[in-house]
Amino acid sequence: MSDINFHPDTHLLMDYSSGSLDRALSISVAVHLHFCKECKERSLSLSDIGGQLLSEVEPASVLSDTLRIVLSRIEDPEYGGESRSSGSFSTASESETLPPLVKRLLPEQGPDWKFLSPSLRVAKLAVGEQFKEVALHKIKAGGKTPTHDHRGQEITVVLKGSFSDDNGVYHEGDFLLKEPGDIHTPVATANEECICLSVLAAPIRMVGGFKRLLNPFLSFSPA
Repeated sequence: MSDINFHPDTHLLMDYSSGSLDRALSISVAVHLHFCKECKERSLSLSDIGGQLLSEVEPASVLSDTLRIVLSRIEDPEYGGESRSSGSFSTASESETLPPLVKRLLPEQGPDWKFLSPSLRVAKLAVGEQFKEVALHKIKAGGKTPTHDHRGQEITVVLKGSFSDDNGVYHEGDFLLKEPGDIHTPVATANEECICLSVLAAPIRMVGGFKRLLNPFLSFSPA
């Protein structure tokens, strides 16, 4: 596994450890922890500290029932097990390398990949989220995605392969946070396709030559 250089900040890890993140953000952090031993150990330490601080708080006020279910699945070592479907990736090994949590979030028939550009496919994931969209994005080997900016916060966790933009190169496990107004053009490594988990708080917006063609077709679908 490649070295991980991009991580959630301490505040995000604290919120995750205390159970105060929403479902979509909890999933993104949990997927990063699958790859990152350092952040997993920090999260466990923060959980111990938080447990002491919250010991006098009513249990019902700590976690909602729905989020409790999600987090219990994330922490359950048996949660991964067998994927419910090998999905529709180009090779079987692709599905096998996905984190157990992601495989469990796939629909029965596998990812429903939709065309977004010649180099990019997207598969929305239904996670019971009302305000954020959770999806898989797949960039073909050497593929360049359309340049886009962000109307809201976007979190990306690299699941397989790697990609680059003007700010760096991102490998498996890297956790990227983009804020409104950030513009970039992700490009996958030449010899391997790249699959990422993304959490969007608002629709992205294409810029440049393709914006008039693609923007009308960009949907934002929390589910």
